[in-house]
Amino acid sequence: MKYANGRQYEGQWEKDLRHGKGFERYPNGNSYYGNFKMGKADGKGVYTWVNGEVYDGEWATGLKHGYGIWRGLFNDSYIGEWHESKAHGYGVHTWKNGDRYEGEWNMCLKHGTGTDIFINGDAYTGEYVDGKPDGKGQYTWGNGACYMGDFKAGMKEGKGKWRSARGP
Repeated sequence: MKYANGRQYEGQWEKDLRHGKGFERYPNGNSYYGNFKMGKADGKGVYTWVNGEVYDGEWATGLKHGYGIWRGLFNDSYIGEWHESKAHGYGVHTWKNGDRYEGEWNMCLKHGTGTDIFINGDAYTGEYVDGKPDGKGQYTWGNGACYMGDFKAGMKEGKGKWRSARGP
């Protein structure tokens, strides 16, 4: 079926709504192939942007929801849990520069426990709140220096121990 706005759909219908397996191409060139329920992407499906980005995973009422894999344009990716089209739950995000975070997310922000591994050799393992180290954690620099202790809003704060690259 071709809509007046240029959108095209081929697939199953129920009660005059897209329902079951189908393929939809949007006027901007993006496309979706997968399951529909009552007119919206629901279940397993693949959404492909015209610029090359791809999301392959679970959907609910037209939103990324459940487990899925997003691959960006520059080898960046997110593999993990989604809620209402946001990274939420456990997941692994790799940025285009090679930095990587593995851990808990809350609405696209690092939140809970996780590990950041940076391309320069630095690493942080610990607690996050609203995208920043907050609580107990350990930051290790690529040269071997290390801080273990408390963080607040991304900064060292409270009790902690410093170990230089040469030892205690």
